[in-house]
Amino acid sequence: MAGITDGARVLWGAGTPRTMRVHWMLHELDLAYESRPIGSRTGETQTPEYTRLNPSQKIPVLQDGDFVLSESAAIVNYLAQTYGASRNLLLPADTRERARYDQWCFFVMMELDADTLYIIRRHEGLKELYGEAPNALKAARDCFRKQAQAAAQRLAST
Repeated sequence: MAGITDGARVLWGAGTPRTMRVHWMLHELDLAYESRPIGSRTGETQTPEYTRLNPSQKIPVLQDGDFVLSESAAIVNYLAQTYGASRNLLLPADTRERARYDQWCFFVMMELDADTLYIIRRHEGLKELYGEAPNALKAARDCFRKQAQAAAQRLAST
């Protein structure tokens, strides 16, 4: 890729909770990086340059030298495992502790983000693209509240 050299770190994407996860982790680890703040649904993810990096044309994408990775949770895990030792942010080595870590990651990605927030984002924030769906919005909000309560109960008992 032109302009990217070994050791350079570039994060593509901005404006979504998924890209925020990666920006946040890079800051937590105090890692230098170049931000390329392209947005979804702007056409910027459909350029030949970006499609070479991520054929699914989604954000975020991290370039870490010659290594390219997409999917925010995978990027966050990679950053923690690769650079987290100095900040005590390594992934758990113990099988059960790692399973709990994975449980929370998958819970956030699926129960909160994919199952509820994504529906709300599509049918409220982007209703001109995806249409209005009041029943889906109500169900998504109800589900989010239920899952947030379940998370609060789990956290209170730990």
